[in-house]
Amino acid sequence: MDASTLNSTTEALSNLYNTSSRGPPQIIAPPEMFGYASGALVSFVGVCANAVVIGVLVRGRRQHASNVTTLIINQSVMDLLACFFIAIYLIYDICLYATGRFVYNRTSTVSFADQVVCILFHAGALAGSCMNAGKVGLVVITLERYVKIVHAIAHRKHYRGWMTSVAAAVPWISGVCWTLFPSLGTTRIVNGTCHRLAFWPNKAMASVSIRL
Repeated sequence: MDASTLNSTTEALSNLYNTSSRGPPQIIAPPEMFGYASGALVSFVGVCANAVVIGVLVRGRRQHASNVTTLIINQSVMDLLACFFIAIYLIYDICLYATGRFVYNRTSTVSFADQVVCILFHAGALAGSCMNAGKVGLVVITLERYVKIVHAIAHRKHYRGWMTSVAAAVPWISGVCWTLFPSLGTTRIVNGTCHRLAFWPNKAMASVSIRL
């Protein structure tokens, strides 16, 4: 993004949010409160359920180790972290309501800690990365099961242990590249507010990110 475009975008956002860094506390509307409550409940159940699954599979893996067990444990870890980071996001968003939604430093110099909180938690980069990794993880497990069942002989002859490691790493890599890296480059704090995926080099890239 060139300097003129960045300056104009920053100026526009600054004019839009030309208010104090902390407004009066706001009352959460019933529909939004229902959304927060539902999200918190689902996140709590997800964390507990995946923790149980991980514990059972890790204990059983000591006696009956297999490549699919490793992949399911990996999948459960991704789902557990996704639920955990979603819960953090919900708690943080409620705190924004209580503080008038403007909690970042409005000075021209934004601290590193504020940037980390904005990108990783407020903008949902960590939760989004884990959710996208979980989607790819399900595809990997499905393909592995398909090959083992439909092409059992080829699977037995050609499958190697290192393939399980690659299959476990691919979802994490895709989640980071798909969500975390774009968030690092396009999420910024302007006038005390965190703008998620708002600063793209051009409109074409922004439109592609919205469709994805």
